[in-house]
Amino acid sequence: MNIRLLFALCMLLGAFAQPASVAAAASTLKSEQTAQQKAKVEGERADVEKRLSDLQKKLEEQTQQTEEASAALKKADQAISNANRRLSSLKKERVTVEDRLEKLQKESRSVGSNLSSAQRIIEQIARAQYLNMRQPSWQSFLDGENPNARTRTAAQLKYLAHAQARAISSLAAEQSRIEDVARETQARRSELRRISLEEEKSRKELLEEKRDRQQAVSRLNREIASQQAAIEKLKKDQARLGNLVALIDKKLAAERAAEEAAQKRREAEAARKAASSRTQQKPIPLMKGGNFAKLRGKLTRPVSGKIAANYGAKRTGSAKWQGILFRAPAGAEVSACASGTVVFSDWLRGYGNLIIIDHGNTYMSVYANNETVYKNVGDRVKQGETISTVGNSGGDDTPGLYFEIRYKGKPVNPTPWLRK
Repeated sequence: MNIRLLFALCMLLGAFAQPASVAAAASTLKSEQTAQQKAKVEGERADVEKRLSDLQKKLEEQTQQTEEASAALKKADQAISNANRRLSSLKKERVTVEDRLEKLQKESRSVGSNLSSAQRIIEQIARAQYLNMRQPSWQSFLDGENPNARTRTAAQLKYLAHAQARAISSLAAEQSRIEDVARETQARRSELRRISLEEEKSRKELLEEKRDRQQAVSRLNREIASQQAAIEKLKKDQARLGNLVALIDKKLAAERAAEEAAQKRREAEAARKAASSRTQQKPIPLMKGGNFAKLRGKLTRPVSGKIAANYGAKRTGSAKWQGILFRAPAGAEVSACASGTVVFSDWLRGYGNLIIIDHGNTYMSVYANNETVYKNVGDRVKQGETISTVGNSGGDDTPGLYFEIRYKGKPVNPTPWLRK
């Protein structure tokens, strides 16, 4: 092979080898760029995960603080309710003591007047006895009177004097008794006034503590509450109330079933006794529950106040009101919408001091955010009877009453049921 041919062959091989080298270099560069992008993405993801972890940790810490503040708020709400209840009881007792003292004072004046009259009468009797004793015995002959009349007069005066003396003694004893009771009553009135002042001072301190707790809860809620979190909280609160009502419904249904079973056993026993004695007896009628369904449009409004939110109105996000929110001053009386039995009387998160009344036939009414609760579980209440007072327990900033009606555990629109 000559020199020229070798040179041409080398040139040809060089031409084929050069593109392969360039492709390999490009592939290496692309791999390095991909690795860099991957590393960058991994770094960004790690940074996001760290920030998310930090936010989650902070949210958990703030949620724990909210839990603690809510627990303290619960204690403050319940303590204020109990303090107001004691104050109400003391006020009634003080009125009773005042009435008793006034009655005793009237009796004392009456007894004093009678005692003065009796003393004047006995003075007159004593004067008549003195004059009768001073009269000479021959005076009767001169006056043409019966000599025995003077003796009879003396005896009568002596009897009257003894009778009046006994009356004076009795009146004096009665007056002394009234004065003793009046002193005891006066002491009790002073003691009640002292206790009331201490209770009122304690109540004011509790209110200040509650305001501090409430401000803490509000501040924490503002820090952690996004709109979605608020929606979830409301849904949880509503679910909690729904679960509570469902639990009460289940319990009442079991009690009704047990009562019906017992009723059937009583009817069977009565029928057996009737058959054995060959006498016909009327069956004992089964209790059907209340007549709540007939009271549509006739229910007592639970409180006098302006309606701030109606049933079905938008609350937060997709959440809606399941009852009526009334705005009323703190301490305003809350009335039962209809007769029934108290089945729940306690504090519930999101609703504060809560009362639930069973009206029979799976109808219930709900009263939330109360300041003072006057009724306990098992208490029978009448329509229009005071059961609590308006407040802002549960964390609401403004006093008001949240009211619901539930049928078979589900909320219904209360507006058509309430009296206009």
